Amino acid sequence: MKKIVYVISGPTATGKTALATQLAKRIDGEVVSADSMQVYRGMDIGTAKPSTMEMRAVPHHMIDIVEPDHDYSVAEYQTGAKMAIEDILQRGKNPILTGGSGLYINAITYALDFSTPADDALRNTLEQKDAGELYCMLEARDAIAAGRIHPNNKKRVIRALERALSEDQNASYDFEQYNEAYDFHITTLCCTRDKLYERINARVDAMMADGLEREVQGLADQYGSAPTSMQAIGYKEFFAYFAGHASLDEAVESIKRNTRRFAKRQLTWFKRDQRARWIDIEEITQPDEIVERILKNEE
Repeated sequence: MKKIVYVISGPTATGKTALATQLAKRIDGEVVSADSMQVYRGMDIGTAKPSTMEMRAVPHHMIDIVEPDHDYSVAEYQTGAKMAIEDILQRGKNPILTGGSGLYINAITYALDFSTPADDALRNTLEQKDAGELYCMLEARDAIAAGRIHPNNKKRVIRALERALSEDQNASYDFEQYNEAYDFHITTLCCTRDKLYERINARVDAMMADGLEREVQGLADQYGSAPTSMQAIGYKEFFAYFAGHASLDEAVESIKRNTRRFAKRQLTWFKRDQRARWIDIEEITQPDEIVERILKNEE
């Protein structure tokens, strides 16, 4: 019999962390983060990392594992998360994969291969081109991959182009073949668009009250704006403010707007997986009630 891996997905600000913690307490579980920015140390407020209390109550994995100037890849995540899941299972615990980074979740729940054969000549050729030209090339070859990468992230654009141009790889990630190693029990949280936007706006306000500006300023002083991590929503918007090109209110509004747009893309992404059970957090409002629904569906 396949071992169960619980998955809690959904757009930002839908309460995934609280639910994962509640579920872990109920089933003797441990949480494996599937958030592409929570891997970075020091990026705490803007990535909505679990609270100190949540981390003490339940072990969390794949959080605070690299410095912000490390160009962390989905391939690295896939390796680390699979090791964490196996470790949890071998100790007789129950893994709960949770987060809003769709590709990170799919790296575990689908049979995806992120290895690309080395082609030094191709990479040297690509590295001679500027970021704008490379991004246009990627859009022409693989519009889906281009939509997931910031146009200025030259390293990731080059990696995606290497995959797209390789004769041995399909141009896009294959989301047809599931990972059959585990029995994935997937729950996706949702709510109406108006309610989601309200929750996003409130969370950004709470982040500001908790010291987000100070957090970003400290990271900017140490790492500048170049690392991939500093292009994350909640961080990149401050650089115009720091440079005197925007007000603080404008920076905050940009964070809210960009987060709302991101949430729309997340919903589109998660709708692809037919295995997911969708739960409306406006109909079932408490994490413990959702846990009951998840466990009832297992019976």
